[in-house]
Amino acid sequence: MKDKNDFKIQILETALELYSEDQMQFSLSNVAKRLKVTRGKIYGQFSTKNSVLIYFYQSCFEKYIKQTNEISDYSQFTIEEKLAHLVYTHIELFQKEKEFVESTFNQIIYKSNGKNVFQKSLEEQITNILKESEGDASLLAGKYLSTFMVKELFHIFKFWIKDDSEQSEQTIELTDKIIAFVGEILRNQIFTKGIDLGRTLLDKDLIRFSSKGLNLFLKSFLHRCA
Repeated sequence: MKDKNDFKIQILETALELYSEDQMQFSLSNVAKRLKVTRGKIYGQFSTKNSVLIYFYQSCFEKYIKQTNEISDYSQFTIEEKLAHLVYTHIELFQKEKEFVESTFNQIIYKSNGKNVFQKSLEEQITNILKESEGDASLLAGKYLSTFMVKELFHIFKFWIKDDSEQSEQTIELTDKIIAFVGEILRNQIFTKGIDLGRTLLDKDLIRFSSKGLNLFLKSFLHRCA
């Protein structure tokens, strides 16, 4: 397995070299020539040249996971710290190939509408972060919220790509404010308290809907979230 992963990284590194030299000449065939292997070996790992480019982003995610697993007290991080670690680790990894990211991120990641493994991996990780957090974060964890948060993360990456401030100070300021805002919403219990209030009002018949079916549905939902 390690040899297979090493070969994939070797293909990726060669692909990045070719892409930076001349995008028009970038192809899996030329990657095979540069590595002096058959095209079949390349196609055994990647079906298209775009899949190689996407793998750069997935490899960054895998490095982020590896770093995360090496943090002994990661489970004690607040939700803000976990989100900040996710954002800044990826930006740090992207920085090493910033020109590549500038020319590929928008087209193959941002505009892919969730069809790439990188976005799916981020969504799963954010879902896990929410489930392990306190307050309403664990209650709200799910595909739709995770997808929304990843899209917002992509906006941060796009902002970083265009950020020409010293040491990306504007990106850091924006990211810190967004994370603080999101953390405040997800850590408090506004949603939970709203459910408690709604359940109380329904139980005491202080609010009613004209539709009996809607009434029963809302009561069922509120008690399920108790």
